[in-house]
Amino acid sequence: MIRFDGAGKRHPDGTIAVAGLDLTVPAGQTTVLVGPSGCGKTTILRMVNRMVEPTSGRVLLDGTDVAQLEAAKLRRGIGYVIQQAGLFPHRRVLDNIATVPYLLGWDRKRARARAMELLELVGLAPETAKRYPFQLSGGQQQRVGVARALAADPPLLLMDEPFSAVDPVVRAGLQEELLRLQGELNKTVLFVTHDIEEAVRLGDQIVVLREHGEIGQVADPATLLSAPADELVAAFLGRDRGLRGLGLRPAAGIALVPHTLPFEGWTLSVDADGRPTGWRGPDAAAATGTTADTAADTETIRQVAVYRPGTDTLRTALDSAVLSPARAAVAVDAAGRVVGLAPRAAVLDALDAAGPQAPALTDGISEVNGAGAPTGAPGIAADPAGNSGAGHGR
Repeated sequence: MIRFDGAGKRHPDGTIAVAGLDLTVPAGQTTVLVGPSGCGKTTILRMVNRMVEPTSGRVLLDGTDVAQLEAAKLRRGIGYVIQQAGLFPHRRVLDNIATVPYLLGWDRKRARARAMELLELVGLAPETAKRYPFQLSGGQQQRVGVARALAADPPLLLMDEPFSAVDPVVRAGLQEELLRLQGELNKTVLFVTHDIEEAVRLGDQIVVLREHGEIGQVADPATLLSAPADELVAAFLGRDRGLRGLGLRPAAGIALVPHTLPFEGWTLSVDADGRPTGWRGPDAAAATGTTADTAADTETIRQVAVYRPGTDTLRTALDSAVLSPARAAVAVDAAGRVVGLAPRAAVLDALDAAGPQAPALTDGISEVNGAGAPTGAPGIAADPAGNSGAGHGR
């Protein structure tokens, strides 16, 4: 556990970076510091490993003032991940990961064996070990940075905007990887970001900061989005915070209808394994921009947007329904096989049933019962005439 006890930082010129922070970072959870540029996020994080020395107050790590600990020894016991990974360009990936074990006196065989374990843990191929950082993509470099931070199995990870330098697709994958790792390892993570979307996705506890590190609100993601402390916090969260809140609500409760019968005049095509390939329908010509003469030959009009009831959220399901020409989201299992369709009306009904507070999203992928519906979710309706309301345009 980390506790900031009136911790502050004033620079020699009198500039106040952080003005007396009181905050507890719970053990085994991810606490995210979020706020506008210059609010002191990185300064707060670096006070933990003494890369920034507080000028007032204390930072306690498991009850011990970090100022009483030798800085180098302290840092070797803390994982640290920064923007653009910060890898040593002259070292191969394997030795980059093994940096801290080497510093701790591990023999080369043991350190490299640990590095190979971590390569697999962060989803990198074994052959990556022999490459240099310049031979990796940005996303691969960040994964190596995470592996290096975990090399000596530290109980605490400090992560300073680690995914900000990569594109949105890679960033989403890295976030998913971090969630998976945290689910397995249960580290204490202090994470800095300026992206509220990232904070909501990753954080167990979110700390919204104002100027000079003043706390605007400390809350779990659901509470933060549904009940911001004041207008300033609400403004920082943005006008679409209600939509973000859907990302915290599980999609498992959406009632499904069969995908094997036409829906709103459209038929979902699937391959031999039951995976969706596209929609067929009378409006294919309009949807694809083809002429009436060629429309009859057009079966697949676009890629199908899908969601997984066992792991995805109402936000993903709603997005799938909005993108669908049939006004229905396509639900698939873990293998990508279609298990049913979720009409827009059913998605909205599930939203109403979820209530104003967002329940926790369950971990793992739900089993699929014999009828093809996700276990724990309402079964597939026997009559797709439940189309009623799906086409009313909501």
